[in-house]
Amino acid sequence: MFGLFKRWWRKPDPAASEERVIVFLNPLVMILAAPERKKGSPLTAEEVLAIRDKAPCALMPRSQAEAFYASLDAQIPVYRINPERVVEEWQAIRDPIE
Repeated sequence: MFGLFKRWWRKPDPAASEERVIVFLNPLVMILAAPERKKGSPLTAEEVLAIRDKAPCALMPRSQAEAFYASLDAQIPVYRINPERVVEEWQAIRDPIE
């Protein structure tokens, strides 16, 4: 009975209704650069997708994800690759990184 009462009076959590997004715990640009350097040649599209799919990530409310990225950017700003367009964006930015 008291548990029901506590839930009824609890303030709603705004993050509970917020859109959730996938957040890579390390920037994809760094995750992709290391294997490419080790390989010594450009990664194929299949390799890029396999690396992305194995990368550690978490599902967070959008506001929490923005705060997470802001804290990372405060330490060192890093280009963010869109995980849905990882192959195209990696090919576009990889040359300046080399």
